[in-house]
Parts: sequence; C-alpha cells; structure tokens
Amino acid sequence: MLKYKRVTITAATTVEELNPLLAGMAGKNRVITSLSCDKYNDYLRLRVYRDADQIVDYDCELLTDEFPLLPMDLPLAEGQLCNIGFYNGTSAGVTLTIGIGYTEAD
Repeated sequence: MLKYKRVTITAATTVEELNPLLAGMAGKNRVITSLSCDKYNDYLRLRVYRDADQIVDYDCELLTDEFPLLPMDLPLAEGQLCNIGFYNGTSAGVTLTIGIGYTEAD
C-alpha cells in the first residue's frame, strides 16, 4: 500500500536541519518511493540519510509544479532510520514542508 508522510522543518541561514521521519520495522518492508517539497529555490537542497549514509542531496530548484516529485527506491531494513531535511543556503531562515511517499508490505 502506498502511504505518505510530511514534515515541516525550519532552518537558519547556511544550516542543515534534519528530522527522523521513518524507520524500518520488524515484519514490515518499507520502501521510500518519492520525495517532494513546497518551495522550488536554487539555494535549498533536499537531504535524505539512511542511518549515517547520505542518499539524497538534491537542488530544490530542479523540482517544479509540472514535476513536483523526485522518484526514489530506498528500502529500509529493520532498525534502519531515515532522516530527512534540507540545507538552507539563503541569507534568511526558511521553513520547508517535505513529503515522502512510501510503500509498506508485511
């Protein structure tokens, strides 16, 4: 089944902010399938980490109203944690809403 989650994150200028959003669970096969955000700015970079490994570092300007989703195929094994957030390269604080789509099967 396809599910969606979203998180709102605020970052000060030239700072990376991350939030834990999804974890691998026993008996559940979770796979992140898409990523999106609500601002398309070339000074903002989407970031996704699975445990300590950076998986995504993507310029938000490349997402548009016509193509708002970044397709992904990121499985989460039992005990793995997905941290999601962004790097703010602007000269002011920014609040960004980030959404993920994921599948979950028993």
